[in-house]
Amino acid sequence: MSKFPYKQRTPGSLKEAAHQLIKECGGLDGAAEIARVRKSQLFRYTNDSEEDANCHMPADVVRSLEAYCGQPIITEYLAAAQGCVVFRPEPAPAGATIPQSVAEIAEQTSKLFHEFALAFADGRIDPAEAGKMLKAGDAAVRHFMRMRPELMARIEGRG
Repeated sequence: MSKFPYKQRTPGSLKEAAHQLIKECGGLDGAAEIARVRKSQLFRYTNDSEEDANCHMPADVVRSLEAYCGQPIITEYLAAAQGCVVFRPEPAPAGATIPQSVAEIAEQTSKLFHEFALAFADGRIDPAEAGKMLKAGDAAVRHFMRMRPELMARIEGRG
């Protein structure tokens, strides 16, 4: 069994985003069938070791893997690193209401506050704690973006 799924990566890092993308494509075996690179190279894109610290996935490999799994995982990561957000709202579940969506946003935001409280208990936020906070905040933004089309429909008189 490969150690790949169990390797620790810095939360919120590009290496973690690469790992998640490869995982969504069926792991190293599945991703190697989709991309133009071998499993060993794919692993290097996720490896946090000093040896592979500057080894990152080329844009064409990202494009192939994201197209296959239908999730812009690295694209979202890179956009966020530049202070941008990729607006690709998922449709709300059938019958979802604005109050339900707001409740989901509140739940995700409370997770962010919870992660902050845990992280700042010692008076500082380390990189792993910052990564957890980043993930919780990103989840809240995704939930808001899922609700956004319904709000726009109401503004435009369609809802």
